[in-house]
Amino acid sequence: MTDPVLLTPVGDGIMADDARWTFGDGVAEHFDGHVSKSIPLYQEGHDLVAQLSDFFVRPTSRVYEIGCSTATLTLALARRHSDPGIRFVAVDIEPAMAEVARQRCAADTRIAVLEADACTMGFERMEFAALYYTLQFMPQDRRQDLLGQLCAALPKGGGLVLFEKVRSPTPVLQDLMQQTYVEYKMGRGYSPHEIIGKSRSLKGVLDPLTSEKNTELLRAAGFSQVMTVQKYVCFEGFLAIK
Repeated sequence: MTDPVLLTPVGDGIMADDARWTFGDGVAEHFDGHVSKSIPLYQEGHDLVAQLSDFFVRPTSRVYEIGCSTATLTLALARRHSDPGIRFVAVDIEPAMAEVARQRCAADTRIAVLEADACTMGFERMEFAALYYTLQFMPQDRRQDLLGQLCAALPKGGGLVLFEKVRSPTPVLQDLMQQTYVEYKMGRGYSPHEIIGKSRSLKGVLDPLTSEKNTELLRAAGFSQVMTVQKYVCFEGFLAIK
């Protein structure tokens, strides 16, 4: 017999196993509260993405969100752009997340929620795309190809926003940033046991890159202009224009 899996609380009613973090297993029902509490400026990032979308979304545009989770950002974009001709496509590989997203978006017929692997699904022409803390969970050898596919589906002048947890460029800075983030989470009410449990659950699952490497990937994908639009310790948002 194999030993039973011993799940550890990681906060907000979510349990996880060592190096086995998943967006299934009941995470969807707690997801929005958990990420809003544990990621600095999470809601402000949504507001910023919606604002930036104004520069790219037109009355007949198509907008993609890759790794939509419960579609909170997709819904924010749909509320901001009410034109009946706009199409929003929310994509998530996790069945439970896609189901929650589908239920939440049911009232807006402009939104299609797809349960799919974005790396293999193919894309129609789009004017704007968002990856909000998504790329960091993909194997590194698939990230460049996905960004390249998204860029290819955008017209010249089309936009993409990428939000990621980022590594620091040196060990000293990485240690400083990590300790600062731990203190942030403690200030938000997470216990040391929950913080350690979450960190252990993400081993081999969350694989962030440096700011420089993310910029390099975006430029290699075909984006001519890349800039940081939001930064808080080890969390960063990029805007890329084709």
